[in-house]
Amino acid sequence: MQVKRILGSRVDLVTRDETVGLIEGWLKEPATKCRVVVTAYSEFFVNARSDSAFRMALEGADLVTPDGVGPLAAIHYCESISDLTFDILHFRKLLIGLRVGLDILRGRVGEPVSGYWLFGELTRLAAQKGYRVFVLGGFGETAERVATKLQITNHKLQIMGDGGAQTQEQKIGEANDRVIEKINKFKPDLLFVAYGPGKQEKWLSANRGKIKAKVAIGVGGTFDEYLGRVKEAPEVFSRYGIKWLWRLLQQPQRLPRVFKATFVFAWLVFAESLRNVDMK
Repeated sequence: MQVKRILGSRVDLVTRDETVGLIEGWLKEPATKCRVVVTAYSEFFVNARSDSAFRMALEGADLVTPDGVGPLAAIHYCESISDLTFDILHFRKLLIGLRVGLDILRGRVGEPVSGYWLFGELTRLAAQKGYRVFVLGGFGETAERVATKLQITNHKLQIMGDGGAQTQEQKIGEANDRVIEKINKFKPDLLFVAYGPGKQEKWLSANRGKIKAKVAIGVGGTFDEYLGRVKEAPEVFSRYGIKWLWRLLQQPQRLPRVFKATFVFAWLVFAESLRNVDMK
């Protein structure tokens, strides 16, 4: 597993098979501590620049996978320019950036490990191997509905769902203690948390010492996608690295986030390269 840096934050360069293999190995170990997995997409690295608690949550995770082609393209770009010793007006860096753009369209920047894909793979694995699953978060009764649908699809799956904290105030104090107590009583092998990007990672970082789960993963909007509230992107959108466009077409209100995850992220990576920052 290679550790890379993007805009100062860590990401692990792993394939899908390597990710599942690593997590399955943790699931087979005695439950001595809760392992935390983060599936990080472009927006994470932008936000981590100004959110120290979030940045520390990324650094403290046991595994940070590249969720989407953005992080993979950034790594590909920075490795491509690492040998440049002289660049008139940074012209060659710009050309390399355009070439990386073409590599994205050709599917040559690597294999993303998204939260939605990982959720599907691990719940299937849990049903096959008898691992216990707890789904936490989402709005209202989302977690309970996810648990019910998973149970119908995988009859042997041992699963429990809880909406958890619906407000920021509920993430601390007695309400939070109640949620953790419920999780610990169930003793899940896998804990999926949907408290929203960034918030769920910081919650896991703050509470991992109290949680009796073998592996915990923040999954963002995965529950809504799994329930069909947000339609899954066609394969062609994922293949060409424009899944963000599919989400934007369905949810125009995501424009600020999409802009940050695409244009702002790309500009910041390029700007870092102009200052000759080693991001490998």
